[in-house]
This record gives sequence, structure tokens and C-alpha cells, in this order.
Amino acid sequence: MAALLSIEDDASLQQALGMALYNAGYEVHYAFNGAEGYDKILSLHPHLVLLDLMLPMLSGVEILKRVRGRPELKDLPIIVLTAMYDDESRLERDLRDWGHVHYMRKPFDLRALLELIRRALQSAPGAAPKLPSVAKGTVRLDPKCRTLWIDDRLVATLSPKKARLVQLLLEAPGPVKRARLLEKVWARASALNALEKTIQRLREDLGPREGLRLVTTEEGYEFVG
Repeated sequence: MAALLSIEDDASLQQALGMALYNAGYEVHYAFNGAEGYDKILSLHPHLVLLDLMLPMLSGVEILKRVRGRPELKDLPIIVLTAMYDDESRLERDLRDWGHVHYMRKPFDLRALLELIRRALQSAPGAAPKLPSVAKGTVRLDPKCRTLWIDDRLVATLSPKKARLVQLLLEAPGPVKRARLLEKVWARASALNALEKTIQRLREDLGPREGLRLVTTEEGYEFVG
């Protein structure tokens, strides 16, 4: 599943984009200013970036220059979404100067954008590094963003302790003992009540899903299914 980063300061547009991309099966990450967006390009290694040009803190143009100045990012697909230019030919000329960049003028049709994203990903010279993740069966966790995925669908963004708990359960080949969870997550053996409450909240995050259970064993806890 491709991971997309949307760098856009318009919250309502971000919401619409996020819903459309999520429904299309993409893993979506957000940045609301240029500095945050550039940092996330470096830390998340997205497969494609949607980039507004008029951004606070760091402009989209500056992001393009910095990205194209890094050899490891020269093939990163970028789609510029902008209302900044009145002159179409000037926009195309500038985009050529910034490297191979796709664009759509605002306002745009979401279906047309999804098609452009599909084509841009297919034509990318090389795949971007995959987001670091741990998985067991249909359950996957992105530890950096603390997002929990089932069947490649986002189900929850977890608290730091809950994410660490899930990571330990996913990495283990079998049940994880309560003592180990208490040591690694809470650093104290007296936090049994906190552990049990966190397990219960995690089950609520997962919801009723056929073939997937977080079971309690004599030794501890385990993902099954």
C-alpha cells in the first residue's frame, strides 16, 4: 500500500483529500505548513507527495528546491496543487526547472487527482523506501506515527504506551508474558491495573472483527487471526 503525504495549510481541503485518499486505499499522512512537510518527507519516506505552493513557514517552491537537491529524493513523485499561477505556460516552465513534477490547478476534481496519483506512482523510476512497520497476520503498526492498520485500513492512532504494547505483541511469535509487558511499557511490575485497562481499550479500538482476536492466555496476551 502506497503512503502519501499531503502538505496543505487549508484544513477543509486536507479533510476532503484525506477522506478521498483513505477510501482509495492509500496510507495518508498530513502536514499543515512547509517546515513540517519537509521534515515529514525526510522522516516518513512517502511514496508520493501532494504539495501546495503557498505555505506558511516554508514555501512549496523551497520544498521542491530542497527535495531535488537531495540525490536520494530526486525520483520522489510530487504533485503540485496550486492556484498560485495565472499563466499556465509559466507554471509548466517553472515546474520543468524544478524537476519532473506533476501538477493540478485548484479547484480540481478529486477523481482526476486520484487518476493522476495512480499514474504518477506507476511511472515513478524507483519505489520509495517503505514505512517502517511491524505486522502479524492482517494487523500492522507504524511505530513512528503510532497508527494501527487492519487489512490495510487505518483503525486507530494509538497513545505512546498503547503503541509500544501493540509493537511487543506483534513482534512476538507467541503470547507475551505480563511481566515483560510491564517491564517494557511501564518499567514497573506494579502497573498491572494499567496494563489490563490498556488491553481493554485496545480491544475497543480493534472492535469486533472476524478472524482477529486479542486473546488472554495463562502466560499473557497474544494476537490471534
